[in-house]
Amino acid sequence: MIKLFRNIRQNLIIENKTGKYLKYAIGEIVLVVIGILIALQINNWNESNKLKKEETLYLKRLKTDLEKDTLYYNNNIDRANLLIDRNYTFLKKLYDEQKSIDEGRELMNLPLWDSEYLTIQDNTYSELVSSGKLNIISNPTLKVAVVDFYRLIDSKENSIKEANEYSRELMGYYVSTYPGTIKHSRNPQEMVKIVNDKMFRVEDFQFLNNPSSSQFQSLEDVILVYISKHKEFINLFQELKSKSKVLLYQIEQEFNENK
Repeated sequence: MIKLFRNIRQNLIIENKTGKYLKYAIGEIVLVVIGILIALQINNWNESNKLKKEETLYLKRLKTDLEKDTLYYNNNIDRANLLIDRNYTFLKKLYDEQKSIDEGRELMNLPLWDSEYLTIQDNTYSELVSSGKLNIISNPTLKVAVVDFYRLIDSKENSIKEANEYSRELMGYYVSTYPGTIKHSRNPQEMVKIVNDKMFRVEDFQFLNNPSSSQFQSLEDVILVYISKHKEFINLFQELKSKSKVLLYQIEQEFNENK
């Protein structure tokens, strides 16, 4: 093709057709420019198509993360409800008379002392942020929704951490103030090879029959804090589950629009 254009130019010069040569040269330049523009357009289209595929991949990964997190929220809500029920049962039975070590230990086995931390699936979002690819989400409304959601996660994570630290400090204080607390919930046979069942004494459980004692009331306080904490956790996980559902819907809408 280049050889053909060269021959045409040479013939026009030889025949001294300057006007036609100039018109031809301009036409050739225009064709070259058009060719470059077409090539650029194709390149831009390919690049745009590549970015769109990458965006779709990231959105699918975000969707998978959010779906896994929904299961995680449900499991934690169930666990929190179990803890609340067990600890309420403990408070009700705490005022019953404990006639033996076995009854006291059975009672002390009721409470649950979970300190759940917020551990969601955030690898995809973290990768988007650390790699500087957050802007690959082309829909500005969706991008803002994603950022706002994970900022909310950070806020809730701090709230859970603070609540757990407070409850654990309170439990730590109770245990240090009233030595022997841990063994109240242990079976002597589990520890017989280490020590002996003499470490389990009736007097160790007498506080359970004395509601006016400081140890009894302190134990009540600890239980109430754990109940209150997990009630807050239930509200928190339900809120995150609701926000996840909205974000999942927005991602689905984006998929539908890009079909």
